[in-house]
Amino acid sequence: MNTNGAPNRSPFLPLLLLVLAFLGWTALQSAQLLAERQALARTEAQQTAPLQQAQKLRAAADSLARKTQSLADGGDANAQAVVADLRRRGITINSGAGSPVPP
Repeated sequence: MNTNGAPNRSPFLPLLLLVLAFLGWTALQSAQLLAERQALARTEAQQTAPLQQAQKLRAAADSLARKTQSLADGGDANAQAVVADLRRRGITINSGAGSPVPP
């Protein structure tokens, strides 16, 4: 007992509970982050094939558009009509040899 009659209490138990709660919270957060990281890796792996297919399709469409543009530049009336229609729809044709591939 201390001087005013109250029993002496050790801070050990409250501090132990606080440390255990912090460690439990940290472990839970770590497990959650690990699960999210694995889910993100799975999602990225699932998107690889469709992304490559889309890039191939984009390259083929760009090649077709460039060839159509070269025909239009050569005087082909049908190609000129196609290019004009694409322009009206807001689609521009890059006459460069290669188109930049998005990351």
